[in-house]
Amino acid sequence: MSDMLEFLSKFSEDLPAECAKGEDALWEYLARRGAGIVNCHAASFFEADEVKRRLTFKKSIGPVGNDLIGLSFGYQGVVGFCAESRKAILINDAENSPLFTKKVDKGSGFQTKTVISVPAIANGELLGVMEYINSIPGAFSDAELKAAELITALVARDVYIRKLETTVKQLNLKGESTINNLSGGFIGSDMEGRIIFFNPKASEIFEVGQEYLNRPVVELFQLCPDIVGAIGDVLKQNKTVRRQDFKCKVNGKEKLIGYSSINIKGVDGKIIGAGIIFQDITGL
Repeated sequence: MSDMLEFLSKFSEDLPAECAKGEDALWEYLARRGAGIVNCHAASFFEADEVKRRLTFKKSIGPVGNDLIGLSFGYQGVVGFCAESRKAILINDAENSPLFTKKVDKGSGFQTKTVISVPAIANGELLGVMEYINSIPGAFSDAELKAAELITALVARDVYIRKLETTVKQLNLKGESTINNLSGGFIGSDMEGRIIFFNPKASEIFEVGQEYLNRPVVELFQLCPDIVGAIGDVLKQNKTVRRQDFKCKVNGKEKLIGYSSINIKGVDGKIIGAGIIFQDITGL
């Protein structure tokens, strides 16, 4: 038991560094280090597609591990039942288990005798199934099953967080690219009134650079008081308008600005700021 606790402690300490290497590195680490924790000969991680009800060998270590990478199949056997039921399974007599299918063994020449199969679940999403095969002492214990569940849950959590961070980053980059390429000006602030967007067209219309970015909205008063009022109405009163206009002097020239104000929402739908979309309609 003390050896297992030491393994688990080291496993948790190493996770942050492994997480920085990416999702594949995390699953490989789970297979490699997990095999040491539960004391077995081989380990595989199967990526799950719940819509298509298919599992794909993502990472595999052991005598025939490299030959299995990329192999995909429908829910079947021990790992299929594990994915379907979302429950961990311990089998110490695979030959006589009704859940065990010999298809992979026949194709690879490997003989499966004992199995621990654990669903990798995070935030209710099935990411895959981790399987440990052939206990070195001859049989897996309940303590080893619990250890496998714990380390799988830890890695699944980190993989899910990494996926979420990547998704948010991609959405932010996509959003920023869209804003920067708008044909009209866009100025946006967060809920604290700090300017987080000031696109190139806004700089062109008001003939300024990016000096207002990351500054308080109230500092726009010297540029154009009506912008401060429009963004303030959204932040303080949740009051948005469409197709309004105001006059503003820009370097001594009077411009007529047509605008709409909006709430800025995050990927979860929550309001995270306020913005104003506008165009110079002086000559229209």
